[in-house]
Amino acid sequence: MEEEMAEYKLEMKNISKSFPGVKALDQVQLSVRPGTVHALMGENGAGKSTLMKCLFGIYKMDQGEIYLDGNKVEINNPDDAMLHGVAMVHQELQPVLARSVSENMYLGRFPVKKLGPIQMIDHKKMNQDTEKWLSELGLSYNVKAPLSSLSIGQMQMVEIAKAVSHDAKVIIFDEPTSSLSDKEVEF
Repeated sequence: MEEEMAEYKLEMKNISKSFPGVKALDQVQLSVRPGTVHALMGENGAGKSTLMKCLFGIYKMDQGEIYLDGNKVEINNPDDAMLHGVAMVHQELQPVLARSVSENMYLGRFPVKKLGPIQMIDHKKMNQDTEKWLSELGLSYNVKAPLSSLSIGQMQMVEIAKAVSHDAKVIIFDEPTSSLSDKEVEF
């Protein structure tokens, strides 16, 4: 009896990307089944991060196709990626240190409440939601504290919680353990 193949959550077909004088990706294929974890390994300069940045819309691929749940998608920027259910935890953190943990979790997508015709950030909801997402990952940080009060590893954990909070179909981790302690890596 022939075993039925599982549907792919993500397919990247014939992905090519060049930079001046360098062909970073040449007809790359990647298929990911639901519920699986994949690690891209290779030497520095092999194109791992470039492929992930094409998937997340940071780089525009020169050629190729991306499919999510069997549907061809067009990803031209990170907003497109997130709308299609793709989130990314970057190796290089880009925190807003003077803002709170919860504000960093919700940058660009603050929950709002209306007071008559005026819309305001709903800090109560944002703080409660941030506590919920951190708690689901076994983390307990003061969500009202400035992000600068956390260690680099804790900031990375906030970025991971942020990616999970997007309810993504696919989460890309670009060397997420580079700034984590051994204990945080084990988490």
